[in-house]
Amino acid sequence: MKAYFGLPAESFVSGGTHVTVSLVPVYEGRLCVFDVHAREARGRWLPWDVLGFGENPYEAASTLADEWCDGVISDLSLVDVMSFPVDGGGWELAIVFRAELSALPRGDDARAPYLFEAGRYDALGNFDPVDLERWVTSGAAPRGETAQERTGLIF
Repeated sequence: MKAYFGLPAESFVSGGTHVTVSLVPVYEGRLCVFDVHAREARGRWLPWDVLGFGENPYEAASTLADEWCDGVISDLSLVDVMSFPVDGGGWELAIVFRAELSALPRGDDARAPYLFEAGRYDALGNFDPVDLERWVTSGAAPRGETAQERTGLIF
């Protein structure tokens, strides 16, 4: 079957499809995630959201960077697009962006940043450690060079 989508919905629909945008924040070559305090989503998460109908994925990733990472981004790059089955027979298409942070986010009452040790990666949501490692290291600047000094696109 082809992936034709129905009308937009307010929430997840059994057997439905949704497109998400995820942000992989990286600070000084280390993965930065967030400890979320809300009861319904407690745990360690990457910034993410369901893409709005007709919304631009890059703009959605920029909004996530502003909301979760205080907008302290020196580079924002598309790094992957992944597909996952969803409970109830649904499907998720995840668009993943790498965000190079120029400072650690402050956090707030709902979430606090957590910086992994260099070279350490745990599974987060649907993402395996090997994927997170690839995304963190894919945009790493050569020794002595900052992300802003790099030229070219990162995919």
